[in-house]
Amino acid sequence: MKFFFAILAISIAVAVSSVADIYLKKSQLTNTNYILIGMMLYAVAAPAVAIGFKIVDFSVVFFIWEAVAIVLGLSFGIVFFKEELSVLKVAAFVFTLIALVFSYLSSK
Repeated sequence: MKFFFAILAISIAVAVSSVADIYLKKSQLTNTNYILIGMMLYAVAAPAVAIGFKIVDFSVVFFIWEAVAIVLGLSFGIVFFKEELSVLKVAAFVFTLIALVFSYLSSK
């Protein structure tokens, strides 16, 4: 159960960080408001990552972060940016989920 709580906490951090990335990209380093919003969102994400560090090993936190980022990136690209769902993207999604299972098993 702790592992799944870690995934939830880190997933929240990844989602918030992704929104921060969008604001920083939109700022083009000229819009101070967008830069500040991006920085504040990164700060909001930090406690969720700290929770993840407390629950699982250091290396597992980074693995979960990357796996969730892949899943969210694929999902956001397809849903919001109308990107094509290809066989390779489906394979990446499936392999990412398999990798999360292996990460879970290795953390026991």
